[in-house]
Amino acid sequence: MKKTFKNRPGYFLPMLLAFAAVMLITTGAIMSLNYNNYAIVKRQVKSNQALSIAEAGINYYLWHLSHNNLDYCDGQACQGNGPYGPYTHTYKNTAGEVLGSYNITITPPQGSNTVVSVRAEGVTVSGEKRTVVATLGIPSFAQYSFVTNSEAWFGDTESTNGLVHSNRGIHFDGTANGIVAAAVNTYVPANCFGGNGTTKNGVWGIGGPTSYWQFPVPQVDFNQLTTDLNDLKLAANASGIYLPTLLNGQGQKTHSGYAVRFNAGNTITVGKVTASLDNGGTGGSCVNHGRKRSLMQSVVWESTNRALPTNGVIFVEDNAWVWGTIGARITLASGRLPDSTSTNTNIFLQNDINYTVKDGTVALGLISQSDLAVNSASEADLNIDAYLLSQKGKVFRPYYPNNLKTKISVYGGIGSASWWTWSWVNGSNQVISGYGSTVQTYDTYLALNPPPQFPTTGSFAILSWKEEPIL
Repeated sequence: MKKTFKNRPGYFLPMLLAFAAVMLITTGAIMSLNYNNYAIVKRQVKSNQALSIAEAGINYYLWHLSHNNLDYCDGQACQGNGPYGPYTHTYKNTAGEVLGSYNITITPPQGSNTVVSVRAEGVTVSGEKRTVVATLGIPSFAQYSFVTNSEAWFGDTESTNGLVHSNRGIHFDGTANGIVAAAVNTYVPANCFGGNGTTKNGVWGIGGPTSYWQFPVPQVDFNQLTTDLNDLKLAANASGIYLPTLLNGQGQKTHSGYAVRFNAGNTITVGKVTASLDNGGTGGSCVNHGRKRSLMQSVVWESTNRALPTNGVIFVEDNAWVWGTIGARITLASGRLPDSTSTNTNIFLQNDINYTVKDGTVALGLISQSDLAVNSASEADLNIDAYLLSQKGKVFRPYYPNNLKTKISVYGGIGSASWWTWSWVNGSNQVISGYGSTVQTYDTYLALNPPPQFPTTGSFAILSWKEEPIL
């Protein structure tokens, strides 16, 4: 016999209760999940707000240094050697509502370093915290792997690393591994820079990636270097090494300049160059090598070596022949002041310049009022570890007839008011003078830590930025 439960009372009640329980649990889980998501989003909003407040602290001190670049104590009297702070400021929105505060701690430049470190902790009104640490400073010429006040042409076998800049325009056929920038939107390149009389973009050519090309950008002011040279002269007189112009009692030059040899034991040997010779020739119809008495013939050396200066600054108010081993952070500048074209001085790269280490603790900046030139008697395989900066002249190896060398390697960077080259080619693109092989490597440590009192460009900027991990 078939049985039926149709009319039994209470049969569906357990099922309804079970279904209600499942629905209640599911609804509770969904509500809990939504609540948790809301709480996470709310915490994230507050966390982002704390980060924004911390960034506001960095921007505040960037503004502060732009108005007083020696104030490391937020307008108060500095006590001790730093770090200074923390200094607390309330942070408000545009409506005047208080959103939190930031606490800033400032670490002034250390040693020969020129950057200021600022730590900013952002705190919301609800207590959320995030911290940012930034280095602030005025970028120096050494931020550029290559910078020129003239045109430039990079061939299809050349590659660049770091920031490249020209005030006049760049013909770029090579491979870029960083920004390639020009201060002009368009220009007509000279024939010797690959031009054909037509107007080109500020950066043009068959190279790339073109995504790295930027133009126009602000110019780099080479004229300001006159002031920088005077500042370096004052620094050398104060606590550096100052080598005056070699004149007789009638104000006439008695020598060609100074020989400065760096020694491995952090000393220099200084000598007076009593005779020098120009054995160069012309450099072709497009450019001229600029005849210089670059070949050092005889030197009268000082009897004892000199210790490297405490402030890292050497100023030679005459021509200078430089080579040796560098184990410290040094800036050597050559210039005759007051500035006059007829008395502008040069630096000659006599032989190898070698760093003891390449970890950022050693650096050499060479700044010349006129040319920075490799002389004809330098090594066949020449190594130059230095940043080479010419205010009015060229960074180059002059054209010496029948004088072909093997290789030049430069570790540092180049700033040249005029054109630069290490080799000379004929109409068949064969190297006929200078170095058959050239290797140039940018010293990336210089971007944030240039040589002592190295000339700057522009105004204060954020050079690096990172967030401290939340512990």
